[in-house]
Amino acid sequence: MYSLARHLALCSLAAACGDTPEAAPLLEPALLGERCRSDRDCLVGTCLTSQYGTPFCTRPCERAFEACDEGPDLAPGQRALCLDFSDPPNPSAPAFEGQLTRFCAPRCTSEDACDALDPIWETCDVPRWLGDPLYPSLGNQRVCQSPSFHGKAPVDPTTCSWDHLVEAARANEANLCRSYCRYLATCDAQASDAPEDCCAWGCFSAMVTDGAVETAWRDEVRCYLDTHAAFPDAGARNRCSEPPAACGGPPTDPTPPAATR
Repeated sequence: MYSLARHLALCSLAAACGDTPEAAPLLEPALLGERCRSDRDCLVGTCLTSQYGTPFCTRPCERAFEACDEGPDLAPGQRALCLDFSDPPNPSAPAFEGQLTRFCAPRCTSEDACDALDPIWETCDVPRWLGDPLYPSLGNQRVCQSPSFHGKAPVDPTTCSWDHLVEAARANEANLCRSYCRYLATCDAQASDAPEDCCAWGCFSAMVTDGAVETAWRDEVRCYLDTHAAFPDAGARNRCSEPPAACGGPPTDPTPPAATR
């Protein structure tokens, strides 16, 4: 069975956050590089809404591709690099969408280091935009980032309104995800208490990557749905008890981390 534990936790479309009354602050102030939902969540700076990754705490900086100033929002031993997305490396690339186009990103030496900071990050790599290095002369200076977010329209994790992401050619995948999340809710298999729309957004984000369908994840979703539909509501073998047995284990809740915190 296809394992989506890390992919579904990290790979979702870029989420927006806003300093709104609905976006309650986190219990503890977040450091630079940690996820957030509003500016109030951050110890210093801004909860960045952008195509860089799940909303995270950062701050603006002046010296592009140089070290960011020290500050109380850096974890012990943590350093940050000033990234500049105002001039994409590929002239034909779309403009970067975000509250800031020049901001501090956490530096790293390994993917594990990024994961230890916050599991929202996918890679530790040289800074890139749509696959191209932002500033090749940086050498091997690496930062935590989420390439699967790059170039994708933001979704507000407080509302999870994601219909604008669905192209006509991917309507079937969108409907599969809506049905899958209804199944999770019906069978009390949704791990988070976020709205079903957030689950469906995460499911679709994992199923459609760069316009292409992740067939293994689509087939896994179909297995649960087909088995769910093939059994009665109640009885020793029912539509909630049988999908895990037929599909290789408990279903995965694809709700993005930005919507659950």
